[in-house]
Amino acid sequence: MQIKTAIEIEAPIGVVWPLLDADENLKLWMPDVVETTYPEGKSEGNPVGTRFVQRIREGGRISTYQGEVTAYEPHRLLGVRLGDERNFVTDVTYRLSEQGNATRLDYDCQIRLKNWLGRIMSVIGIPMARRIVARHMENLKRVAEERAKA
Repeated sequence: MQIKTAIEIEAPIGVVWPLLDADENLKLWMPDVVETTYPEGKSEGNPVGTRFVQRIREGGRISTYQGEVTAYEPHRLLGVRLGDERNFVTDVTYRLSEQGNATRLDYDCQIRLKNWLGRIMSVIGIPMARRIVARHMENLKRVAEERAKA
């Protein structure tokens, strides 16, 4: 299963990138993220391979997911893998490119379902995931453009 979208943000990459790369900024555009922790420590230089745990509010409960940074080029590319051991794995790639004073963000999400229950639930879950991605992209655009104007 794949979710792809692209948006143009009226803000330079220098404004958009920290919203993707800095944990403290995630909640500004992904309000369901409760926390991100690094059990083995966070590598600042080249974080590819760094493992993390992300807690996300889903309705009335908080779910815990295991993650790993899979790709990293400052101001250009961020890839993460997030999932749980039983049901699914999600590979997300954020690609940034300059468009004059604006930034184009290409978002690609590959969802691999691990069992029959996940495949059944995808009938409901995939449309919901598409709505969540659309909301997050709108939030990211709004926050970045507000920061660019400030």
